[in-house]
Amino acid sequence: MKITYISHATLLIEVNGLKLVTDPWVKDTAYCNQWHLFPKATHPELIADANYVLYSHGHEDHLHAGSLQMINKQAAILYPYSWYGGTKTFFNDLGFTHVKEAFNERTIVLDGQVKVTYLANNLDNVMVIESGDTVLVNINDALPSASQSMIGYFLKKIKQRWPAPDYVFSSYGGASYFPNTVHFETKDDEEIAQTRERFFVNNFCKIVAGLRPRMAVPFASDFILLDDHQRWINRAKFPRYEIAPLFEQEHPDCDTKIIEAYPGDVFEGCNFFKRSRYHAVARQLLDTVDNDYKKEIEEKRTRKSMAAGQSAALKEKLKRHIVEKAYIIPTDIRKRIRFAVRVTDMPDDPVLTIDFRGETPTFSWQQQPQGDINLLIDVGSQVLNHSMDHEWGGDAIIIGYGAEIYVYHADAIRYEIENYCVRLLSRYPNTKEYLKRTPLRAARYLLSDAIKRKNLIYKAMGRRDKVIDHSDPVLSERDLWLNKGKCAVCKACNLK
Repeated sequence: MKITYISHATLLIEVNGLKLVTDPWVKDTAYCNQWHLFPKATHPELIADANYVLYSHGHEDHLHAGSLQMINKQAAILYPYSWYGGTKTFFNDLGFTHVKEAFNERTIVLDGQVKVTYLANNLDNVMVIESGDTVLVNINDALPSASQSMIGYFLKKIKQRWPAPDYVFSSYGGASYFPNTVHFETKDDEEIAQTRERFFVNNFCKIVAGLRPRMAVPFASDFILLDDHQRWINRAKFPRYEIAPLFEQEHPDCDTKIIEAYPGDVFEGCNFFKRSRYHAVARQLLDTVDNDYKKEIEEKRTRKSMAAGQSAALKEKLKRHIVEKAYIIPTDIRKRIRFAVRVTDMPDDPVLTIDFRGETPTFSWQQQPQGDINLLIDVGSQVLNHSMDHEWGGDAIIIGYGAEIYVYHADAIRYEIENYCVRLLSRYPNTKEYLKRTPLRAARYLLSDAIKRKNLIYKAMGRRDKVIDHSDPVLSERDLWLNKGKCAVCKACNLK
C-alpha cells in the first residue's frame, strides 16, 4: 500500500495498480469562499485517474464538487448511508453513475483486493482500509470532537476488529464559528481559541494512544482564513510540528511515531518519505500567506457592495425566512429575544432588528443597530443567501466562520440565544420532519447503527444517563467558553 498525502483530508492510496482517493478537496475554496487550502496541494492532478472515491461525510471541505469534477467519470464513489437522501442524485448530476452507499460496519471489497469498512459516529465516519496485512484507520473528523465515552466506545470497537493498525490519520483542530467568532466583553478571543485547539489535539493524542498504530498522522485541519478580521484565528491553531513532542510527553509508554506530514509526502511499507516542499518552511508557514495568497487577499479587500435591487430582494427574503424558522426557538426563550442582523455589504439601512418579545415579531431596518438588543450578527450577503437557500447551506456560517456575533447581555449566553439566532438564518432540515418523510430510509439507517438506536431508546425512556453523546457536551457550553476564562475551560476539559 502506497499512500500519498495530497491535501487536507485527501489521500491517494495505491494498491497493485488500484487507486483510491479519500475526501478530495484539492483546489479552490470551501464555504462560500471562506476556507482556503493551507498549505495548497502540490500535486492535485494525481487524483484524476482514481478508480474509487471514498467519502467520510458531506461537509464541503470533504465533499468538494469542484475537486470531484477533476476525477474521471468512470470512478466509483462510496458514500456513507445516512438518514437523509439525495446522495446518488447529487453524484449522478455531476456525471458519476457508479455510486454506492456504504452501510455502517459492513465491509465492502473493492476489486477483490482492498477492504473498506465504515464506522459511523452520527454523520461523521471512520473509514478502515485494508490491503493484505496493512491496515489504515482514517479517523478523519469522526472522533476528535466526540465525547470521552464515544471515543472509548470506538477505540474498543476498532481494537477488537483491527488490533494492530499500521496507520492512523486523524484531524486535530476545530472547525466551528463557536466560540471563535462569538465575542463578549469578558472573553479573551485568542486565549480561548488556543485552549479549544489544545482540546482537539489532546483528543488526537488519546485516540492514537488507544489504537497504538505504527504511525499516526495529524491531517484534515489544513485550511486558512484570509479575511483581515479573522486571520488571528490562523495563529490560534496548534502547530503541527509540536504534536509529536506533546504526544511523547503525554503518552511516554506508547511507541507510535507521530509523523509531521505535508502535501506531497509519501508512505509505503510503514516508511515515511519526505517529498513535500513545505518541510523547508514548516516553522514559518504562516509567514508565507501574504505572498502565496496575494490575489485572494486582494479580492477580499476589494469586495463590492450589493446593487439596490439585490438589497431590496434580500431584505424581504430575510424577514420571510425568519418568520418561517421562528418555530425552532422554544416559546419561553423566544420572548426574551431582540437581536439584529447587519448585512455587511448592503449599502443602505443594512441592519435588521428583530423583536420577538411581543405577541408577534416586529422588524425594522436602520443604518446602525439601535436600542437594547441581545446581540448583533454581522454576515455578508453571499453567505446569508447561501445559508437560507440550501438545506445544508448553514454550514457556511456554522463551519465556515461566515458570521461575527457580538453578544451584549449575559442572558443571551445563559439562554443560548446566540445559538438560536444563528440557526434562524439557516435552512437545516428538521430531523423529526425529515424522518417522517423518509421512514423506510430512517429505519434502515437505525438498524445499521446500534449506538444511534440505543441512544434513541434511552432518550424515549427518559434515561439520559445511559446516552452516549456523539459530540462532547462541553464544547457547546456557552457560559464556559464565553464567560469563564481559560482556567475554567482547562479544568472543565481536563487540560494541563
